[in-house]
Amino acid sequence: MKRIKIAIWSINVILIAVILFLVLGNGFKNDNNKVDYQTYTVQRDNTNYFNGIVQENDKQAVSDQPKTEDETLASTHVISGQQVTKGEVLFTFYRDMSSDLASANAEIQQAQLAIQAYDSSDKQTADKIELSKDQEALAEAQAKVIKINKVQSRTVVAPIAGTYFKDDAGRGYIYGAPVIQGNVNEYSIDKIKLGADVTVIKNNGTKISGNYEQKDAIPYSTHNVSYYHFRVATEDKLPYGMHVQIKTESDGYKIPSKAVWSKNTVYVLKNDKKHKKHVTMTKKDQDYYVIDGLKAGDKLVLK
Repeated sequence: MKRIKIAIWSINVILIAVILFLVLGNGFKNDNNKVDYQTYTVQRDNTNYFNGIVQENDKQAVSDQPKTEDETLASTHVISGQQVTKGEVLFTFYRDMSSDLASANAEIQQAQLAIQAYDSSDKQTADKIELSKDQEALAEAQAKVIKINKVQSRTVVAPIAGTYFKDDAGRGYIYGAPVIQGNVNEYSIDKIKLGADVTVIKNNGTKISGNYEQKDAIPYSTHNVSYYHFRVATEDKLPYGMHVQIKTESDGYKIPSKAVWSKNTVYVLKNDKKHKKHVTMTKKDQDYYVIDGLKAGDKLVLK
């Protein structure tokens, strides 16, 4: 009986040893088979967002008010909100200067009579001085008539092409072409690259194309932080006052060359295993940029 118990106890010990070997053996095997990959974590791309508002590229004041008490507004050729071209007549004013005009015309007539009298008579060379004076008087009187006519009928023309608008206070302005204007601080001014393409997102979510056409060289505020204006041009005519978002065009996610295994192929590490993945990428100088197929936070296996 004692031998049987010893045998049973020995068998149990052996079974326990086998189980421990299998469990621990597999654990060691997994640890030994686990590959310690060198990885690179995909960072956020270089897309930047700025805010802008649609404003005029130029603004010129125009008045429909008489300059003097004896001047009156004769006609108006434009209404608020109307598009105008440069040089287009907006307002015509009339000023009664009939007495001044009659006086100047009388001077012209008198000078002409004197000149005619000289031509019809046999005068000596010495009298040519008087002729010269009469001719000068005629020219001055004619210039006076031209000036009186201008003053008597004055016109106001559009100084620039744009939209005429009259505010609640009765002041008139010509607003130039609508453009998108924004501002950035000194830490972001280098992100505004003249000529670079951008996407303009309107307040209804619609997207249109544009580009940076202007930025300030000198800040408009020099307190704790300096700020700079910039301007975006688009082919679409946006309404004045619209707020938009400006998105710079991104090169994509920058990744090291060691993460590229072959053309457009990378390996993404998930659950300690690498998975082959085809992506859309471009190469600029020695850097690779993934346009589609990756996201920030992905871990790439390096060669």
